[in-house]
Amino acid sequence: MTSREIVRRAITFADPPRLPMKFDIVGVNDCYDVWTRDAAGWTWGFPGDRMADEWGCVWGKTAVANSGQVVAHPLRDVTKLKDYRWPDPTDPRRYVDFEDQLSRAGDRFVMFCFGHGLWERLHMMLSMEQAMLALTRHKDEVHEILDRILDFHLVVLRKCQEIAGGRIDAAAMADDWGVQDRAFISTKMFREFFKPRYAKWFAEIKALGMHTWMHSCGKINTIVPELIECGLEVINNQQPETVGLREFGDAFRGKICFEAIVDTQSTLPRGTYDQIRQQARDICEHYGTPHGGLIASDYNDAEAIGVTTDRRYVMFEAFAEHGGFPDYEETLAQVRRGERKPLPSWGRQAEQ
Repeated sequence: MTSREIVRRAITFADPPRLPMKFDIVGVNDCYDVWTRDAAGWTWGFPGDRMADEWGCVWGKTAVANSGQVVAHPLRDVTKLKDYRWPDPTDPRRYVDFEDQLSRAGDRFVMFCFGHGLWERLHMMLSMEQAMLALTRHKDEVHEILDRILDFHLVVLRKCQEIAGGRIDAAAMADDWGVQDRAFISTKMFREFFKPRYAKWFAEIKALGMHTWMHSCGKINTIVPELIECGLEVINNQQPETVGLREFGDAFRGKICFEAIVDTQSTLPRGTYDQIRQQARDICEHYGTPHGGLIASDYNDAEAIGVTTDRRYVMFEAFAEHGGFPDYEETLAQVRRGERKPLPSWGRQAEQ
């Protein structure tokens, strides 16, 4: 059975033969990510200390190796919205190498990555402080901005699936909806501004023959039921201790597919090897079902959170053992002997 089919079966609770895995570091990944380019030339590894992306958000480098953070916001004064210059989703520079990325997918499950979604792009454009204020003081402007962000993504999505000829299996966005102990906003406010737009976005993704996928960290427990109602099929939360591993599993197991990892804030960077192994087993027990609903993944930006290579190997081994991955011990032995190389399993790898 191909990797593509194994992942599809996990998402749809259709009895995959083993746990799907996303571990580039050991050369094992059932998925393959494709991206479009920023038309202004911004990349995750942008040169220099600062660079603006096509939305006008200025990114600054941080002290540790990562993608940086937004340090200047083009719509900090939201009353100037009428003068804002929106990025063009049809700009041909966006799609220049998209076909080439797809050509390297093989038989893996192809996931198109939008990058930042509705909430993240909103607060990057306004700043977090001003975005929170605008949700009550400038509602009309927020509605307009969110509509324009969504329209941009929908145009890009349709173009990419046209180029791909239907080869894309899922589409994913990133919207971190939680802080450590709660969601950023109330359920009432989420329903007013975001739920109808996610419903429209997910419906379009499904109409084009793709599964829906979202990364969202923090305490998102009150947001997930809303997303499920909108049509979300896979949720990637990397903080099982923040959401409460058993609480999260009890609430949503069997209702949505989890892409899961040992906790990136605590257990993975600072736990013992035995604690890493135990949490991986707990994730399999409390998130997965006998018919699927779980995908195990690594954290590829490990240096930024202080996770060493050996810890990632331990996590892979625990998930592989519990998830029925064949010959995982030999896979690790080959990696340690240098006979098996890390797998560049996403099209944007060439930027780094």
